Amino acid sequence: MRTFLAVMFGKLARLLIRLVRPGGGSALPGVIANKIQPKLLANAIKSIPGGLVVISGSAGKSSTTSYLVSLLQSHGVRVFTNTSTANIRQGLVAAILAQSDLRGRIDFDIAVLEWDEGHGAVLAKELPIKLAVLTNVLSDQLDRFVDPEVVIEMLKTIGSEAESVLINAEDKNLCQLDFGKSPLAFGADRKQLPPDELSYALNFGPHPALSHFVTAGASSVTVHGLGKESVYETVALPSHQAMNLAAAVAALELLVEVGPEIVQSRLLELKPVFARNEPVVVADRQIDLRLVQNPTSFQKNLDELVGDELPLMLMAGSDIHDPSWLWTVDFSKLNLVEIVGGFNASDLALRLRFQGVEVGQVITEATEAGDVFLRLSGARPTVLFSADAMRRVRRHWGLAK
Repeated sequence: MRTFLAVMFGKLARLLIRLVRPGGGSALPGVIANKIQPKLLANAIKSIPGGLVVISGSAGKSSTTSYLVSLLQSHGVRVFTNTSTANIRQGLVAAILAQSDLRGRIDFDIAVLEWDEGHGAVLAKELPIKLAVLTNVLSDQLDRFVDPEVVIEMLKTIGSEAESVLINAEDKNLCQLDFGKSPLAFGADRKQLPPDELSYALNFGPHPALSHFVTAGASSVTVHGLGKESVYETVALPSHQAMNLAAAVAALELLVEVGPEIVQSRLLELKPVFARNEPVVVADRQIDLRLVQNPTSFQKNLDELVGDELPLMLMAGSDIHDPSWLWTVDFSKLNLVEIVGGFNASDLALRLRFQGVEVGQVITEATEAGDVFLRLSGARPTVLFSADAMRRVRRHWGLAK
């Protein structure tokens, strides 16, 4: 009865929220359902025959999850996943509510879930994990985690609780960990992806060498070991996205009998997860959306700009609890930012002006900033925004599903 009530009230809340706010309902329904039946998530996941695969780490979770889900689906596997990228407990419960019957049952072959590092370390004690994929450790969310060492310990917990663990061989923070079992690894072709393009949380300790059976290149992924050698052509990707794709291919190899032709076809069709260098059409114009979540991702996205992005809007939302980290980002390659928007727009504008970047308008209301941006002329409209601003603008522009 508790499960029935939890699902019923959760689904009702989701319906009502989405009626008044299209694209919403990715968290609150989960809070309600979890309060009524705390075992809803565990019961649903344990009923999936193929088990649970989790992807966690400082960055790359959403992209790696999206790539892996697409590759599995191309092999006919029915995958349960958190498509909204809501990666904490209530978001995961909300994902179940979206696809379950009134008894909380979901009919899928396997679950592939993106997990927040902090919540994942707790969930790992409650849910059986078949495979944990750990992407990297960055100096991220220091206002929340204080120190990367905290994140490292959380990821160690997730990996230790899993039957198997797959890690990034280029990140010494992960390579140093003892998971109680030998980890499998994916890595980079150093000739195509130089080490200076793959930066992780500072660590002065040794870098244990791990042999990796999947290698990321600038426009290829190579599978070697596991009794075979396969080279797959991919679209040209930035280094960090190439690593995310390698992680997904490595996980695929561990989960199913791979069809090389199927993999090759799907790799050339893969699209970026929303707001990760995502081209969208709004008001008959193509706009490039880029999510920035920490100093490293902000810097990487800035470095990828070629200089003809016009108009350009940078947005710092309320999710940036400590705007001081904006001062660690180098904005010197920019000449003009037409719109600076979001809850922390004033802090971002100050940082830009201090570095000599011309700032057009500063608009703290995200939706208003989005409207003004659409009225500006330019051949390559581009937006870099934090998660809070991203959600508000995407919803306002009718992009949220």
